[in-house]
Amino acid sequence: MKKLKPLDYELLYQLIRDSHRSDRQLAKALGISQPTVTRKRATLEESAFDGYTIIPKFGQIGYELATFTFLKTSLSHLKNTEQQEAFNKMHDWFAKQSNVILVADGQGLRYDAICVSLHQNYTDFANFLRDMESELHEVVAETRSFLVDLKPGVMIKPFHLKYLGGK
Repeated sequence: MKKLKPLDYELLYQLIRDSHRSDRQLAKALGISQPTVTRKRATLEESAFDGYTIIPKFGQIGYELATFTFLKTSLSHLKNTEQQEAFNKMHDWFAKQSNVILVADGQGLRYDAICVSLHQNYTDFANFLRDMESELHEVVAETRSFLVDLKPGVMIKPFHLKYLGGK
């Protein structure tokens, strides 16, 4: 991927704030022509976008909890073929979980992976955690979770990408 130019970043941040705007509206906001916006948007869609989506108010559409579950895995202690098999098992299990929005390796707090998931209630979360620990017990040695209440009126600053790029 080629390096983005300042105008590409400006357009990207405008789209992050509100991807619903037309190229004409974006052109006006950026002070450039509409055909330039259309061309740059097409280029960005190929190289820098993972898709367009909405960000719902999760607490108002049936989710009471967002959870950040830290995982201590055995992946780093396994040999290459075993490691790949264990990774594939984790990948396949998490891919089937429609409430999981992110799973990634990382480091911190003595854990090496994180799972971010949404749940309708605590019982739903407890069942999810029990299933994960049961299905992935050979790979996941330990978990710790941080639960976030998504009910309306509790948020200090709700999750949204529009804050990126400041201004």
